[in-house]
Amino acid sequence: MATPADRIYSLEGKGLKLTTAEDIEPYLEELRNVENLEELRLNGNTIGAEAAEALASVLKTKPTLKIATLHDIFTSRLKDEVKQSVIALCGVLVDFPNLIELNLSDNAFGPLGAEAMSEFLSKHTGLQVLKLNNNGLGIHGGTTIANALIKCQAECERLGKEPALHTIVCGRNRLENGAAPAFAKAFAALKSLREVRMPQNGIRPEGIAELVSGLASNTKLAILDLQDNTFTHSGSAALASALPSWAALEHLNIGDCLLGSTGGRLVIEALKDRATLKIVNLQYNEIEMDGALALAESLRTLKLLESLELNGNRFDAESNAVELIKTALSENDIDDDIIGSLSDMEEITDDEGESESEKSEEEEEEEEEEKGTTAAMDADSVRPKTASETLEDELADLVSQMKQQLNV
Repeated sequence: MATPADRIYSLEGKGLKLTTAEDIEPYLEELRNVENLEELRLNGNTIGAEAAEALASVLKTKPTLKIATLHDIFTSRLKDEVKQSVIALCGVLVDFPNLIELNLSDNAFGPLGAEAMSEFLSKHTGLQVLKLNNNGLGIHGGTTIANALIKCQAECERLGKEPALHTIVCGRNRLENGAAPAFAKAFAALKSLREVRMPQNGIRPEGIAELVSGLASNTKLAILDLQDNTFTHSGSAALASALPSWAALEHLNIGDCLLGSTGGRLVIEALKDRATLKIVNLQYNEIEMDGALALAESLRTLKLLESLELNGNRFDAESNAVELIKTALSENDIDDDIIGSLSDMEEITDDEGESESEKSEEEEEEEEEEKGTTAAMDADSVRPKTASETLEDELADLVSQMKQQLNV
């Protein structure tokens, strides 16, 4: 539900440099005059410690605040100054019973900023949405945030209330495997999450396995974005095991995650039981022809699908594998234009096929020396099919069968 305009105070994108209390005073006077303030938007300005403390003193009189949009407000400020500012602002917000959303993204405060807000996160049991994208948290800062969330869950338990937090955005923070155990523990404790976005964090298979294992406890999870981390087979296997836990899952983004051929197939086969899915991103994952065949089968149950990204995988855009996928979509009355661009598909590699081709070439050369070119041509004419060619023929047969069933 949108906030009424007369309950919003915004300096969004004005590019103001507010260093001292005197600098910010004209805007604080405007803020004082807003009755029943529900939403504060200060993003796109730069606020110094003295100005932040002056702002905090005025905010104390606005306990009706629900949404604090404070992303990108510390550009060019020193780390210690930013820490002081975060302490001042969070020190006020922790006592606001109606606060449900805090956005501190795009503030490069690193581990110091995480420490500055940890008390707020551990005590504010009503927060529903936390956005900490691109803060340079690193392993230490990420672990600090996760541990604060664990303490908050314990506080909820002490008070006899369910955790309110349902959305966590924490991408581009270099969390790596080091922060994964703490986040996994926090996720498992909360059980309330519906949206988790943690792209581009340098998390490798072991960390991915821990995260999705913790997330499996969140049965209402609807949106999961782990794009541009590294899964390989073990991370993919962990995700495939967790997928049955998320009966409400609508959006899955695991593009650029290096699932690999076998890992990709494991995940794809598990998708068939998630009929709620609307958006699936599988691009740049080294998925091959067998994975495409499994996808066509899984798509038969995904009747709500609205977007499917497959670009950058290892099967030809003009192959029967893609035709089979399109046919499966048609079976559910879904237009195949939901498939994104396939302009950057990788060239098919088939080690078995290559070795057989190399062997055949060597045999030809030997026969040319002994029997001449004619005998070599006869040998080539009976060359066995490569594995890739055999699979392509099988896919062609399947496409034909499905089209006959659908009368297309």
